[in-house]
Amino acid sequence: MAPLAVRNAREAVERLLDEMGLNAFTYTVEQKIDGWTLRVECATDEGWQEATLQVDPHELSASMTDAGVRAKLRTDWEPHLRACAKHRSRSAAQ
Repeated sequence: MAPLAVRNAREAVERLLDEMGLNAFTYTVEQKIDGWTLRVECATDEGWQEATLQVDPHELSASMTDAGVRAKLRTDWEPHLRACAKHRSRSAAQ
C-alpha cells in the first residue's frame, strides 16, 4: 500500500472525529518514522483536553473506504476522547 499523504491523513482523521460526534475540536496529524501521531484538543464540560494517539497509516488509509476499519478506529480512540463526546451529548440533551 502506498504511503498516506498528509492531506489524505487529515481528511481521514477529520472524518473519524466528525463521526465520533465531538462538539468542538482541533487536531494535528504528523508523519513519524514509526507511523502517524495524532494530537487532538477537544471541548469538555470542564474546558479543553488533549490526547495524543499513535495511528497506523495503513488503517487510516483503509478507513477512507472501509466502514469496518472506521468503526475499529472510532472504538480505539473513544476512551481517549470520551469526555468530549459526552460534552456534546449532554449539551444536545439540554
